[in-house]
Amino acid sequence: MLKNIIKPETKPLPPVSFDQDGFASHDGIVPCFCHDTHTLEYIGKAEMWVSKDCGLPAGAVLDAPKVRPAKNKAIIRNKADQCWALIEDYRKMIAYQTSDGAARVLDTLGPIPEGFTLLPYFEGAVWNGKKWITEAQPIPLVLDSPPVIADDQLLALNEKVERLESLLAQVLSETPA
Repeated sequence: MLKNIIKPETKPLPPVSFDQDGFASHDGIVPCFCHDTHTLEYIGKAEMWVSKDCGLPAGAVLDAPKVRPAKNKAIIRNKADQCWALIEDYRKMIAYQTSDGAARVLDTLGPIPEGFTLLPYFEGAVWNGKKWITEAQPIPLVLDSPPVIADDQLLALNEKVERLESLLAQVLSETPA
């Protein structure tokens, strides 16, 4: 026969607090926000077990990121200010070396390295500091002078204009008002 087993009543543990040196007041579970210890990139939220008189594990902090991810940005832990920040992130994108157009896949957080661009290289192009251009010599701009019309051509044009004006006047006079 089974007997009713009465379990002892368990009280929830009070929230763990930390002293000025970062040591826990008692054992317990703490919600933490984690970052990669090498890149400092935000990984996510986790619950961590801490023991009395111990600190949080490496890469875990108590404050949540207040910044939101954006295009070509990553959230990192700024060690100097002990806060979350956004940093440029072009990892897995192809960058082209501006000296010779050689392609390279970016694999680290941060801005595009000096001497590289995300603008695709094309055969025969040279970098002008802002974009790829063809290496062809620039063509000098020469303004053509207006065409010269001979006197006999000008006389013929004037006769045609007079004839058209005459025909237009005739058509207008025949139109009933």
